[in-house]
Amino acid sequence: MIPTISTIPIQQLASGDRLDIQVYKFLGAQPGKKVYLQSNLHGAEIVGNGVIHQLIEFLMTLDDSQLSGEIWLVPVCNPLSTNQRTHFFSTGRYNIYDGKDWNRIFWDYEKEDEALDDFAQSQMELEPDEIQKNYLERILLKFQKQLEKIQSSSSVPFSDRYRYHLQSLCLDANYVIDIHSSSNQAIDYLYCFQSREDSAKAFLLDYGILMNEYDGDAFDEAFIKPWLALEKKFAELEKLIQFDIDSWTLELGSGMQMNPDSVKKSIFRIKNYLARKSILKIRGFR
Repeated sequence: MIPTISTIPIQQLASGDRLDIQVYKFLGAQPGKKVYLQSNLHGAEIVGNGVIHQLIEFLMTLDDSQLSGEIWLVPVCNPLSTNQRTHFFSTGRYNIYDGKDWNRIFWDYEKEDEALDDFAQSQMELEPDEIQKNYLERILLKFQKQLEKIQSSSSVPFSDRYRYHLQSLCLDANYVIDIHSSSNQAIDYLYCFQSREDSAKAFLLDYGILMNEYDGDAFDEAFIKPWLALEKKFAELEKLIQFDIDSWTLELGSGMQMNPDSVKKSIFRIKNYLARKSILKIRGFR
């Protein structure tokens, strides 16, 4: 398969240089679910660059019949933080203009959904797939208001424009994988949300952190939090639903260096997850 490559301009520096986000899109022979993967949100997390670049090379060896749906990959999702280097040290975790953590700025629909109970009541007789479609339409309609704000005559912070571009790539996805690494030394592990423990096993990791409390400002949280809130609301109404929606932060060792073992194993783990979800039709995975 040959990917479609699109470029999203995000900022022009004082030097005149332009910073862009490159998106690699692989489309299967048959329509289906959407997977979104990104890396290097904090600039120093270069191991994710290696993982995604090798995944792109792998996907290019496949025939489109071996992919169901589509996979979108962003090897460097934050070029501004990637350039925040001082000798051997990276300050890319924080936006130098406002001091905020780049992974604590994202738009969370759940915080703005004041009619969740009414929506759930109106969907009680419908099947999960139709409810998922209807709820996604509500999310995207509200998200469109973010664009209106950005395009207004009054200025908005760069972080608002940046998060809009990044979240616009993934809000309609089924599965999101955000690849990070530690600022210092760390093992490979996974952040997992409640009720997604069985799916987490597909990554074949020894360690994970189960998220029970979160504010929704991180990338993975902002994506899945509305869906978890809707599932909880249906449970209160005695209708048990788990939507086909997953969101993961995959932590791969140490930042500012690329551990070949983490890269190799993580590529296998992601392939295994995608095969388990029937996105990839390849042998040798479980």
